[in-house]
Amino acid sequence: MNRGISMTKFFQFIDCAFARIVESILVVVLLSTVGVTFLQVILRNFFNTGITWAELGGRNAVLWIAFLGAMLATRARQHLSIDLVTKLLSRKSRNSLRVALDAFAAVICLFLAKASLTFVLEERLMDTELFLGVKTWMVQSIIPFGFSMMSLEYFIGIVLDILRIFNPSISRRGDSGGQK
Repeated sequence: MNRGISMTKFFQFIDCAFARIVESILVVVLLSTVGVTFLQVILRNFFNTGITWAELGGRNAVLWIAFLGAMLATRARQHLSIDLVTKLLSRKSRNSLRVALDAFAAVICLFLAKASLTFVLEERLMDTELFLGVKTWMVQSIIPFGFSMMSLEYFIGIVLDILRIFNPSISRRGDSGGQK
């Protein structure tokens, strides 16, 4: 039993550390995007000039914001789901169902990570520059990274849910009932 609790704490630590890092990157990207966009509006409206890469940079920043947000949503179980069935199940059955669904989602994310990695590596061979010396593949690298991290979050959720099947006192983030 003690080993299960220490393993739970280990996975919860990794889970929380990962979330803090992603949240920090998300804040930096979001604030930078808002700042550059605001500056672009001021420059265009008042000085008849602008930042040549601002629009392109903003569009690509949205890609990063979307994937970083998806990673956090996956962690918090705030992604798209139908909760009607899970509300009718016992806690043990709900955790068993979550294990199966998370395993399916993790495998799908791994397939998408592999496919997007192939895409990014092909883009790297083209060696095209997006703006300011930033290569296209560098910006697109968030795609395989994002799918890989979402898959990791699902696997962490699987481990924690399996542990909860045998020890109901272990709480899981995103569980219904307000538990964290």
